[in-house]
Amino acid sequence: MGIDKIIAKIKSDANAEVQRIEVEAKQEVDKILAEADKKGKQEYANIVERGKRDIEAIDNRIKSGARMGARRITMEARGQGISQCFTEAVKSLNCDKTKKYETVLKRLVVDGIEVIGLDEVIIMSAERDHAIVKKVVSSMSDKVVMGKESIDAIGGVIIKSSSGDVTVNNTFEAILERQKNDLRYGVSKILYEVT
Repeated sequence: MGIDKIIAKIKSDANAEVQRIEVEAKQEVDKILAEADKKGKQEYANIVERGKRDIEAIDNRIKSGARMGARRITMEARGQGISQCFTEAVKSLNCDKTKKYETVLKRLVVDGIEVIGLDEVIIMSAERDHAIVKKVVSSMSDKVVMGKESIDAIGGVIIKSSSGDVTVNNTFEAILERQKNDLRYGVSKILYEVT
């Protein structure tokens, strides 16, 4: 073999090796690009999924806030309706001065005396109820007396021990205030069909 043939053989082998390396390099580049493309698509999908979750969370917060606002407004409106019912009830109590009213006042006096637990008590009422309360008091023991002071109330009585240490406020306003939570539930149930 001559030198030319050896050089040609080396060139041929070198060219074959270059082509093999180029093919391997191209395959490696294609593999790297395919992996990068796959990772890019996966990262894109992850970003899109996180975005969807974030949007859903924001949407849920907005809806929740709107529901809470609507509930608050509804509760306020219902509260105003219930308060109006109490106002109207107080107005109607102010007008009812029948025989039934005398019976109610007597019951309030007796209940107050029982709570105080003493025989000697002073009964006070609104000025417009003095005549009815005097009639109620006159039918009781001599130790139950009518107070000289008038009270500011739409109806009912205040019962005090003769020493002034114990007081029972059985005015309609006080009774209504004591019963307000129970009454509020009952009124709400009637007005708004709450169960």
